[in-house]
Amino acid sequence: MSEINWKGVDLNLLLTFEAIMNHRSVSKAAEQLHIGQSAMSYNLNRLRKLLNDPLFERQDHSMVPTRRAEELALRIHGVLEVIRNDILFPQSFDPAQSQHKLTIGLTDYAELVFGPVLYDQLMEEAPESQIVFQAIDDGNCQAMMEQGNVDLAIGVFTHLPDSLSRTTLYRERHVCMFDNEALKVSLPISLDDYLTTPQAMVSVSGQLNSPVDNNLANLGVRRRVILGSSRFLTLRHLMSGRKLLCVMAEMVGRAELFSDRLTLSSPPIEIPDFDVELVRRRRDTHHPRMSWLCDRVMSIVQREVEQLRARS
Repeated sequence: MSEINWKGVDLNLLLTFEAIMNHRSVSKAAEQLHIGQSAMSYNLNRLRKLLNDPLFERQDHSMVPTRRAEELALRIHGVLEVIRNDILFPQSFDPAQSQHKLTIGLTDYAELVFGPVLYDQLMEEAPESQIVFQAIDDGNCQAMMEQGNVDLAIGVFTHLPDSLSRTTLYRERHVCMFDNEALKVSLPISLDDYLTTPQAMVSVSGQLNSPVDNNLANLGVRRRVILGSSRFLTLRHLMSGRKLLCVMAEMVGRAELFSDRLTLSSPPIEIPDFDVELVRRRRDTHHPRMSWLCDRVMSIVQREVEQLRARS
């Protein structure tokens, strides 16, 4: 490899070869490439020196290829076709023909709510593809994205580097979720009922307090939290038939996971909303498959949120 004169390799030389091979004429080849005949002759001489072969010999009014030129013709044409069609030509993505693996990073919450509809819609549009839902959270999102382990991520994230692009999908609200056939409280739930009802909460760390408790302490009151779980699915399941309340993301409460009839009520205290975001690598912004996947996921999620909220 070190013996090759890489400085002498020029794409224009391959175009010169192809044009002369097609026309068997230096002047006609020059016309095709829109350069002067002297420039064409100069390129041919460079090519002869690079390949150590005359390549074309003049016979009467025609440039006749040597055996070496005939051997190279198909290969050079193939190289130029790859450059024209696969490298320089704008790429497109046809989901119906794609056999790629589509890897979507989802938090527990996002997979619970959007996993089924994402599967249904993506498989309908890209039936030959494979879909992977990869567990992701605020702690591992950056590493998973930068290493290319996921194509995009959906969830709630705090600090992410500038190399990752984040787009807000929707604004999530908190609701009080409970089985009112068991609890039997007036709606919307009052502060007194909220404080006296045993509560469950989402707890990844195992702690049974949150900023909600700080707000209550400022009011001089406290709630009774008796259960913590890191799984949204577990908490949703536990609500049925029990005198138990959970402050939950609205979409989890509205997702039709079971044949339960849970009640959703606005909280009697202010609990801040939060953004659910789509995250992807900035450097993949113009990649056809990534662009298609991000656009479709965004549309699917936002439509599902609209439909879930319309059922209220």
